[in-house]
Amino acid sequence: MHNANVVIVKAMEENARAIAAKLREQGHIAFFAGGCVRDMVRNLPPKDIDIATDARPGEVQKLFPRTYAVGAHFGVIVI
Repeated sequence: MHNANVVIVKAMEENARAIAAKLREQGHIAFFAGGCVRDMVRNLPPKDIDIATDARPGEVQKLFPRTYAVGAHFGVIVI
């Protein structure tokens, strides 16, 4: 993988870990889910990182100031 891609993937993972930690600090569960887990197990760079949580969309939007409700009725919020 090209050095610039390594930096991007590392930053994405660090941000995702910080998001999951903040959710947990607020008493929610938060786990990486989906294709990123498969990719990480296979030692491949994930294209994105999904986080499964018990926090409701409104709670997520209150915790994180910059969100995009791509499918809030399905519980999908992009941070």
